[in-house]
Amino acid sequence: MTLDLSLSVGDMDTVQPLLTGDVEPEGIDLTPISEYPPKRHRRFFRHGEFDIAEVCVASYVSSMAEGEDFPYTAIPVFPNRKFRLAFFYKNADAGIEEPKDLEGKKVGTQSWQTTADVWVRGIAQEHYDLDLTEVEWYRRREDDVPVELPEKFDIQRVPGKQGGDAIYEPRDMQDMLFSGELDAAMDPSGSLFRAVCRNDEAEFMFADPQAEEIEFFEQTGMHPMMHTVAIRDEILEDDPWVAVSVYDAFSEALEQCIQRNVSPSSHTSLTWNHLHFKEQHELLGEDAWEYGLRPKTRKELRTFVGYAHDQGLIDREYDVEELFFETTRDL
Repeated sequence: MTLDLSLSVGDMDTVQPLLTGDVEPEGIDLTPISEYPPKRHRRFFRHGEFDIAEVCVASYVSSMAEGEDFPYTAIPVFPNRKFRLAFFYKNADAGIEEPKDLEGKKVGTQSWQTTADVWVRGIAQEHYDLDLTEVEWYRRREDDVPVELPEKFDIQRVPGKQGGDAIYEPRDMQDMLFSGELDAAMDPSGSLFRAVCRNDEAEFMFADPQAEEIEFFEQTGMHPMMHTVAIRDEILEDDPWVAVSVYDAFSEALEQCIQRNVSPSSHTSLTWNHLHFKEQHELLGEDAWEYGLRPKTRKELRTFVGYAHDQGLIDREYDVEELFFETTRDL
């Protein structure tokens, strides 16, 4: 029997074959939907709108303590990985030379539960000696999975209405950063990145963010995952084979993506796309986008869970195996 299931993912090349129908999971008639991350995550976690979804790792981990309210289980698929130190900005006149200088300063974050920002805060604390409790934090929007954060963190809301399903707030973090109301900001959105590139009021936290990210990789071997894939528990309870079928489909989509990127063809406007991919391959290795629970990915997950715990998103550090459906732990 074929199951009719809905899937919501982003539009990265790692999942494009699933959106186009070039890859289909065995035994599943998939209805794929491409949705922008904040809205997709909220629709999945708050409203349970999809059977399968690409989700924010931080929100998923935060949801595990409230299983009855968030009946989903992940498989070890990571369609979105990205270094995020290039999405860390400072006001040009704030007198900030390094992350440590943010102590006593006002720093914006998209949400406390945004995976990219969890990584940046954790890296700033572990590798740059920033005391997160000495920062005045301003979050742009509410977390997708409500959690009670420790009082040791000074977390305030960016002024403006933030109730209901609001994703974008009336008071933009970009304006606050440029005006100096915020001394720094971490935000994975493309809008702030583009604005910083066009204006002199703000600049990257690091003079050469790519070099900083390469150094981080060379020190740690980690290529931070942003998203994983979660499936509704009721589906897995009735048809546990779905987990491996979906895993295999995402794996095939990834393989097609890699083969497409390494080809010097005309599918992208990046002139030297194949050479950039070759450079990335030489630096990051063959396992840069690996799925499954291999040693490198286990290290990344343990590190992220530790950061999430330190930042008050979870009350204990989960074992890696606890995060994923049982039939996918050895893939």
